Amino acid sequence: MIWNDWWTDEDQTPRAASDLPLPPDGRHTGEITKVEIKDLKFKVSERNGSGTSLVVEVTIPNYRPVEAIIPAQYRGLIESICRAARVDLPDPATEWQCDELIGQIVAIDTILGIGKTGREYVRIDKWHPGSEPLPKARAARTPAAKVEAVGQGGSGDDIPF
Repeated sequence: MIWNDWWTDEDQTPRAASDLPLPPDGRHTGEITKVEIKDLKFKVSERNGSGTSLVVEVTIPNYRPVEAIIPAQYRGLIESICRAARVDLPDPATEWQCDELIGQIVAIDTILGIGKTGREYVRIDKWHPGSEPLPKARAARTPAAKVEAVGQGGSGDDIPF
């Protein structure tokens, strides 16, 4: 049997992202396809009055893209994205260009959830650094940062787990 008699490239119509299934729970490898910094009303807080957030979209083959929204005050989470993407960490003294994340391949853990309205969504639970050497290390926490970490339910020591 010759497959070209029954199936041609014209039969392969590209699927829209909304037609694809949500990624299941677990580890996935994908490409960062969109990155932007936005002011979002639903992310406004006492520390972040404008709701400035980093919005990252990861495209996983054969699944819907997954979006992560990280408020700007969560520096540690933004740094973990940079480590997973193998780009230099943001320097507090200079303007950071988030566009360097676009096109980078990352490993992530996802969790499937159901919102209050019954809508299913996928949340990125963890960003995994790759096998290449990490970019420059983050400076040790200051005593004020340790107190803040404890106040947010974290640990006061420098051990990341």
